[in-house]
Amino acid sequence: MKSALRLFRDLLSFQPPAERKAVEVRELLDTVAGLSSYEVVTELTARVIPAIVKQQNLHMRFKLLEDARQEAEKALPVLERHIDYAELPLPLAATTSALAADNLMKALACGYFDIAKAIMQGNQHKTLARMFQRAALCAMTLLARRQQLAYRTYAKPSSSWTMLHELYQTARGFCSRLPDENISPIEHQYLSALLFAYLEPSKLARAELAAAIFCTQQLAVHAVVAEVTPETNTTKASPSSFVVRPEEGNPGTPLQRLPQGTPIFDGIIIDCSGVLNVLDKSVNRHPEATEEPGLDIPPALLHTLQLALGGRSMRRFARKRFKPHADMVGGIAQVIPFIEASPHSRRSADAASHHGPKTFEPSEWSLIDQSPDGFLVRFIQGESWKVGVGNIVALQPRESSKVHVCLVRRIATNTEGRFELGLQVLSPQVSVVDLQGHGDIRRGIYLHRLPGHGNLPGIMARPGHLASGHKLKLAAAGEPQLWQIGRRLEASEGLEFFALVPL
Repeated sequence: MKSALRLFRDLLSFQPPAERKAVEVRELLDTVAGLSSYEVVTELTARVIPAIVKQQNLHMRFKLLEDARQEAEKALPVLERHIDYAELPLPLAATTSALAADNLMKALACGYFDIAKAIMQGNQHKTLARMFQRAALCAMTLLARRQQLAYRTYAKPSSSWTMLHELYQTARGFCSRLPDENISPIEHQYLSALLFAYLEPSKLARAELAAAIFCTQQLAVHAVVAEVTPETNTTKASPSSFVVRPEEGNPGTPLQRLPQGTPIFDGIIIDCSGVLNVLDKSVNRHPEATEEPGLDIPPALLHTLQLALGGRSMRRFARKRFKPHADMVGGIAQVIPFIEASPHSRRSADAASHHGPKTFEPSEWSLIDQSPDGFLVRFIQGESWKVGVGNIVALQPRESSKVHVCLVRRIATNTEGRFELGLQVLSPQVSVVDLQGHGDIRRGIYLHRLPGHGNLPGIMARPGHLASGHKLKLAAAGEPQLWQIGRRLEASEGLEFFALVPL
């Protein structure tokens, strides 16, 4: 039979304050069931996690954070898919989803990081070592995921780098106190994030980002973290080494890009020479070799990794700054009529009568930078269209009648939300041509001279309209000439780009 005091406590629902607060948090967690993914994310960020981080008991706080993260894992993938499939520049709905997902991952990462710091600053390192490992790894994984979300929208990760570096330094400090503790999973996640950043994701097509993330995670085991020593300034800089100064809040700088004689007194060195060796071996590996498996990396991505880590990806021309405006269209279906509408096109006079009314809607862009082979442009206003790295665009400055046909090489969304493209000009002269030998009318873009490919001409058309080895008669400039379609130079969604060999 219960004592009178026990009955009295039951009647008053007596609980210690800490337990009562934990129960309140669990009740909040129960309320997110049945909500939409966006509502779950906003509710966790606004109410649940702020209540969790106020818990004084580290064990209880960690357990509640784990419960919140499980709820987040049900909702975050839905928002991430929404962002992946959205056009660029992101419409308002996708931007709202991206901000909500980023805020939740940041809140969770901060919650785990605070637990790791509390353990580090306390006196129970040994008894709480497992919790430290788990909290630090969860925080590192969430920060890397925030960065990947930013890269998928071609935005620049901001404060996450500062926290990522601080978290790694905290883990190293913890390991120095307890040498038997293994922080290799935390270091591996850290190096994966750095390698992915060195790859310059803004130069990759969105469809390639998932493969790039997977590859850098596999290759991170071959990267090495080294301390800055007096010998660092006297030893010749490796082309595949980067110096990381945590206070600068970025992934680091290639040693070879530092001005000659720049002293290095602090920070850490990320040596990627082992990664580069593995990549080089994979390229030179004989197809029938069986002594060790090759890397399952697409050739184009493997080449990009070699350039990024080998110090060979350098700008060829100095930039010239100016800010006129330009009209631009994207996609071969709009580029062809846009070229024909140009006064410099020999077909502009009969374009409307032969091919109907205007079928393109240009948007307005600001020309931020220009080099001999490209532009940096910033979106101002106009119709949005699906743009990605490798897509074709046609650009016409407002004060000029010349149309530049370019490929998108880089995409960036800066901290102010401005959407920018890095464009490579393909040829100083282009023409729209009819592709002969087909029942229906097929049209392509003839590029008279390709400076980036030995000044040979090239041709661009929709996928399947051209094939290597076929012969083609073009009458774009003067007398008709017979060409053979050479190797395919590039391909992306909606187009194929071939070299032409004269016959």
